[in-house]
Amino acid sequence: MDVTAIQHELELLPANQQDRLAAFLTLLRMKREGMMPELQRRLDEKEPGKWISWDDARSELGIDDSESAE
Repeated sequence: MDVTAIQHELELLPANQQDRLAAFLTLLRMKREGMMPELQRRLDEKEPGKWISWDDARSELGIDDSESAE
């Protein structure tokens, strides 16, 4: 199966399954690009002064509230 055929099949999936696949592909990219140690370091941060608010995290990640309400 070529990429074009895969893309067509993915268009047919429900939105929640497309989102799950998108998250999986993002994780694969992060692993491939060696980003996992940095992500883990940030998740394990013990010093509250280095934490950011959920609103700031959403802003940094480009998460729009209107998208999550769907």
